[in-house]
Amino acid sequence: MEERFEQLLQLALEEKATDIHFNIIDDEITIALRGIRGLKSVPAERADINLFNYLQYQAHLDITSLSKPQSGAFSYYYRSVFYDFRFAVMSTSKRRNGVLRILNCHEGLSLDELTYDKAVQDVLSEWLSLRSGLILFTGLTGSGKTTTLYSLLRMAKGKTVFSLEDPIEVAQENVVQMEINEKTGFSYDEGIRQIMRHNPDIIMIGEIRDEKTAKMTVRAALTGCLIVTSMHSRSTVSAMNRLLELGVNRSDLAESAVGIVNQRLMKKYGEDSYTCVYDLLNEDQIRGYLLRNDPVRSRMEEKVAWAVSHKIIEET
Repeated sequence: MEERFEQLLQLALEEKATDIHFNIIDDEITIALRGIRGLKSVPAERADINLFNYLQYQAHLDITSLSKPQSGAFSYYYRSVFYDFRFAVMSTSKRRNGVLRILNCHEGLSLDELTYDKAVQDVLSEWLSLRSGLILFTGLTGSGKTTTLYSLLRMAKGKTVFSLEDPIEVAQENVVQMEINEKTGFSYDEGIRQIMRHNPDIIMIGEIRDEKTAKMTVRAALTGCLIVTSMHSRSTVSAMNRLLELGVNRSDLAESAVGIVNQRLMKKYGEDSYTCVYDLLNEDQIRGYLLRNDPVRSRMEEKVAWAVSHKIIEET
């Protein structure tokens, strides 16, 4: 099994994939790699079901309790490098799915690899140099929010950076990464409280999901720390409205937010790879909307249409 596992790992490293997906229906298995190029199928044989079972064993999963979703972690030494993995499994009566996340498979992407838009690269770099405030990345699932967050943190040289993640998705050497564990009481809001005692320059909060996290995130941004985080939202404006619905004070949000970003992951024109399209709101636009009810509209569709017309991305 180790030889087959190393074959798949080598393929994943060559493709700069972050995940290996397994799908078993009855006695048939399919395997695919996921990375910035999207999903790519790889040849699989029925014997790879044994590999799936091997990974469950390595991740210390309880194979007697297949009715509930499980996840576990393990490390593997390959070609002089220790690789860290998380294996998540979900089963039904006829189907088993598994996703093997490689936490430290590559050095990540720079901003110029993430997007063709030089103006966006410059603005994000400028925001990262700020001493305090809130930078919020929004988008639907699979839009690349986490990838953008990691790319930004990689640029934070000479700064004390902490992250709160659920789970940790990519290992970052320049970041003190802490994993949320609700079972032990270590939630996002508790993590923010603890990290603030260590005088951080930047805190990355993986995702705003509830009222407590939203309020603590904004409060931390008001206390002299730069916060970068994400949430699910279709646009920059709907993200602000969602934070208000979660109980964030309007004036506190106006005072803390320095930038809100909405993004989409789009296929590059004529290529088997992807790029991000970004729509940004700056501090003045945010304050105008929140304090004076100034009109703000999403420019995402315009940006997508422009990139399509210039043959940068393919039309969806």
